[in-house]
Order: sequence, then structure tokens, then C-alpha cells
Amino acid sequence: MLATREFLLVMGLGFIVAGLTTYLMTWVLVSVHLRDRHPDERARLGAFMFTPRAFGWYLARCYRRLGDRMLDGVARMGFAGAWGIVFGIIATFASKALGGFA
Repeated sequence: MLATREFLLVMGLGFIVAGLTTYLMTWVLVSVHLRDRHPDERARLGAFMFTPRAFGWYLARCYRRLGDRMLDGVARMGFAGAWGIVFGIIATFASKALGGFA
């Protein structure tokens, strides 16, 4: 049980770090692309990358409705990073649940 708990913790932290790195790197590229080609969508999302609206925009793949293939190519990596963060958080909470909440 201890090995499973430790594995989930390390795996979850790895997913969080990898997802966060990917999310940070692609947000800059996506933000500039939105500023140049889709200013209305950029204004709707805001400038800060960790707003719930911007994070949800990635998770729901809302970038696809803009119909911009170049944006799809860049934002797809951010989509994977955002879900990596979510899966990492789930794995770390599962690790905590296996050890008890005491």
C-alpha cells in the first residue's frame, strides 16, 4: 500500500510539473497569436493565464471553434498540459486518500 501511495504521489507531481511547464510555454505563444489574429477572443480570456476562464478554454478545446489551423497546432500542446495538471492533482489527492486524511 505504501509503494502505491508513493507511486501515485511521485506520478502526480510529475504530471503537475510537466503539465505546468507545457501550459506556461504554450500560453505565451497562444496569447500572442490571439492578440494578432483574434483580438476579441483575447479580450474575452484576459491577459492572465491562470484565470478559470483561460484554463477552462484549454480544457474544453474552445480554440477549435475559431477555425484557425495554426492556433490549433500550438494550443493542442497547451490542452495536453492543462489536462496533465488536472490528472496530476487527481493522482496526488488519490495518494493522500490512500494514506488517510489524518
